[in-house]
Amino acid sequence: MKLKAHDCVALLCPGSICTDPIHPQMTQDYLKEHYQLIASYPNDINQGISPLRRAQIFLSYLFDDNVKMIGALRGGEGTADILPYIHEHHEKIKSIKPKILLGHSDFTALLVYFEKYYHWPVIHGPSLRQFAQGVVDKKSEKETMDLVFGVNQDLCLKELTPLNDSARENKIIEAQITGGNLSVINVSIKDIWEIETDNKILFFEDCGEKAHVIIRTLKYFSRIGLFAKAKAIILGDFTCWPIGCDKTRQEINRQAILKILSSFANHHDLPVLYTPQFGHGKINFPLVYSKVYRLHLGNHAQLQLLHQVG
Repeated sequence: MKLKAHDCVALLCPGSICTDPIHPQMTQDYLKEHYQLIASYPNDINQGISPLRRAQIFLSYLFDDNVKMIGALRGGEGTADILPYIHEHHEKIKSIKPKILLGHSDFTALLVYFEKYYHWPVIHGPSLRQFAQGVVDKKSEKETMDLVFGVNQDLCLKELTPLNDSARENKIIEAQITGGNLSVINVSIKDIWEIETDNKILFFEDCGEKAHVIIRTLKYFSRIGLFAKAKAIILGDFTCWPIGCDKTRQEINRQAILKILSSFANHHDLPVLYTPQFGHGKINFPLVYSKVYRLHLGNHAQLQLLHQVG
């Protein structure tokens, strides 16, 4: 599935409400002006509604043949709560053509679910609202929109830092990728949408978490065997929050996180790499589930998408 001018796009908040009533209209106007896309959103997007109602809104867009992409306006909390209601329509969803799903943060739950059950090429990337607000850089926006419009490009994440000896070896891994927000992935365990990691390149990011919380979650994943058959791990941005901290405190937090990520990597045999280029920060490189990537390890480590969306 690839977008074209005048396609319909749905904007929604499957978890937390849209706290600023200006954001939906702002995003709608931006998509129309810059990409000639027709965006719509539910009237109650700024109101607290039940998981069932949020699921019904999502499904109404999912089953609408005119809607080509569903994009998150924000993350927050609560997206996983709608998955049991969506899964009730499992057979019907299997029968429809894939749509583009785009978002990150709490939207991770939907991305992992649609990869797990339907193998859709869903995208972990910036929310559409962030384009309108200008809170992600133009390169991230261009990479994301080129991807959904199917523009030919060498979509390649080049600034990867090997964190352990396995990642420093000059070799190539080809595999699909999966992952997303670390805290959200954590609550997938034993749920219907539990992440499947065998033979995958895994990627994780998070925001607002202290170093000890991040390493605790990563060590838990190790203990339960989540990494046992994975091909590699790419750790993204964990350092752009907490909001409101002074620069000195932010730098202390950043250094603490980088230290525990390096320590984690050195306790594992599989390649572990780091990049600040995806997550909640100003740079948010889009990553496509259910598609094959080529991961080059060694001194010039990079991650290259081998097949475009569609």
